[in-house]
Amino acid sequence: MFIAPVYDLLDEPEVIIVPDRRLYKVPFAALSEKEGAEYLSETHKIRIIPSLTTLKNIQDSPEDYHSNTGALVIGNPKVNWLQSLPAARKEAEMVGQLVGVPPLVEEKATKQAVLERISSVSLIHFAAHGNAERGEIALSPNPCPNSQTALPPKEAYMLTMADVSRVKVRAKLVVLSCCHSGSGEIRAEGVIGIARAFLGSGARSVLVALWAIPDSATEQLMSRFYEHLIEGGSASESLHQAMKWMRKNPLNKISDWASFTLIGDDVRLEFDNQRQDSVRTGKKTPIE
Repeated sequence: MFIAPVYDLLDEPEVIIVPDRRLYKVPFAALSEKEGAEYLSETHKIRIIPSLTTLKNIQDSPEDYHSNTGALVIGNPKVNWLQSLPAARKEAEMVGQLVGVPPLVEEKATKQAVLERISSVSLIHFAAHGNAERGEIALSPNPCPNSQTALPPKEAYMLTMADVSRVKVRAKLVVLSCCHSGSGEIRAEGVIGIARAFLGSGARSVLVALWAIPDSATEQLMSRFYEHLIEGGSASESLHQAMKWMRKNPLNKISDWASFTLIGDDVRLEFDNQRQDSVRTGKKTPIE
C-alpha cells in the first residue's frame, strides 16, 4: 500500500518520509515493496520528519549553535518501584566506553544530574524506562525528605516534556533507547511527545523506539549503531547498517530491530582519531 506505488521512483539511497497522523506509528523500516520481498531498509536509509518546514528550520539553525564535543550517557536509573534493566546499564557502559565518557548509571542517574549537563553536549543517550503515553523518561529520584518511606512526586524523577522544553538542547543527536520513546499525542502535525520536545528544544536529530523494546536485542543494535557512528557514518547510515546486521543474526525478529526510527536531520558526530583507534582495539579513551 505504501511502498509499491513509489518503489520505482526511489533512486536515491535515502528516503525521507513525512507521515500523516497515525502513520507515525508505522515501522517503515519493516515494510517492503510486496509480500516476500526484501525490506525497504535493506536497500534504503530511512528518516522521518514532522514536516518539510521543521527540517528547514533545523538545517537553518546557526552553525555554532550545536555542540561539537561532549556526551551525556544515562543507563538503568535506579527507580525502586520499577523493574531494573541490567542490559540498559551494560548498554550505557558500552556507549560510554565507545565515546569516551563515564556514564551516569543507577543511583547516579538522577534527574538533577541530567538537567545540569543536558545543555552542554553533542550527544545524549538514554537507556532507561520510558512512559507509554508520551515517552517521558524515569530517572533516579532527586534526594528529598522521606524518600525512603514515601513515593517521591513525579517531578522528582520523571524527565518530562516540560523539563526538556525549558532547557536549550544543543545536541546534534539524542538517542532515546527507551520503551515507547516515540509515543505521544497524535495531532495533525505529528506525535507530540518527549521526542518532539527534544527537537523543539534544539536537538538536530532524535532516535526513538515505537514500542516496548527487548533489553538484550537493543543492547546489540546500539553496539553496532555506535560502532558505525564512531567510524564516521551518519546517524541514518549507522542505523541502516545496524538493522542489516540484526537481520543476519539470531536477533532478527521484527520486534528486535524495526522499532527504531530516526527523526529530524541526518548528522555526523566528531570523534578524535584516538577514540576511533580505541574502537578497533577495544581500549578505553579519556573524555574530551
